[in-house]
Amino acid sequence: MRILILYNIAKVLKKGVETDLACEQEITIIVPLVEAILKDKGYSVSTMGTDFNLWEKLKTRKKKTDLVLNLAEAFGGGNTNETLVPEMLEALEIPFTGASGHNMHLTLDKEKTKLVLSHYGIPMPKHQVFRDGKEKLMKGFKFPLIVKPIREEASIGIYHDSVVSSRKQLYAKVATVLEKYRQPALVEEFIEGREISVGIVGNEPEITLFPALEFVFPEAKSPLEQIRSYEYKWGGKKEQMIRADLQRKTVKQLEHCTKVAYTATECRDYARMDYRLDNAGNVYLLEVNYNPGIGPNTHGLNNTLTMMASFVGLSFEDFVERIILTAAKRCGLS
Repeated sequence: MRILILYNIAKVLKKGVETDLACEQEITIIVPLVEAILKDKGYSVSTMGTDFNLWEKLKTRKKKTDLVLNLAEAFGGGNTNETLVPEMLEALEIPFTGASGHNMHLTLDKEKTKLVLSHYGIPMPKHQVFRDGKEKLMKGFKFPLIVKPIREEASIGIYHDSVVSSRKQLYAKVATVLEKYRQPALVEEFIEGREISVGIVGNEPEITLFPALEFVFPEAKSPLEQIRSYEYKWGGKKEQMIRADLQRKTVKQLEHCTKVAYTATECRDYARMDYRLDNAGNVYLLEVNYNPGIGPNTHGLNNTLTMMASFVGLSFEDFVERIILTAAKRCGLS
């Protein structure tokens, strides 16, 4: 099988703050590793950056490519326009792994995701969207609250000071999100408790859920810092990833919510759902993550989905091929 790996190296900041570019750099490690793995497994592999000539390049490569492994998390050397990559592939009818353009647009928008999944009874934190920073906080909200950009992933825009305990802190953080990220701010009730993630690979009717993973934050000074903030994910603070020890009832609820969210938002091939588990054991879905990182947990990297795969005995190398084979089967490729 002839595989083309697409990737983007973000060097130009289009939105956010300068430190946001740090999360874009691990792709320089992952792409050569994945290329070598697939070549060792007998695939014909090439790579291509998603620069502004991508459309023309893809047209010339269409007949030479059986499947695209889409690892591009942005387009054109910046940190924006990720959805353009699958949309180009769809327009050119080139098979590719992971999220469709539609799935990306839906799940990137945390408010729209909530609206869809609330219809299916998925429990989520109470929320309000601030579009200009002048909105009044709705009645019934209790501090602490957490403030997030509404259309970001990879913990971008979520810092320790994103958890606020007063109206003054709330409106200051909302103003920062509006100014720096040029998008609405999502405000949620903060769920004090445990940070849990569940991975999934496959397509109906062959879907596999990985055992739940828990993030532990030994450096956190309070429960309000026990979140997978940018400081923990990319800023050098140390988090731990462990197999979650959960009651069977909780495991069943997580599995149900993960399957429903995966299907309802039209995820493909692989994804990851992030949750909070409060001190009473109640489950709350935070986010649907399409195309989660599939890098190793070596070379200074921490990749949640790869760690989950290891819980069921899948090595990094075999997990990468599992994604290729899953997408190939969905696309009708031998």
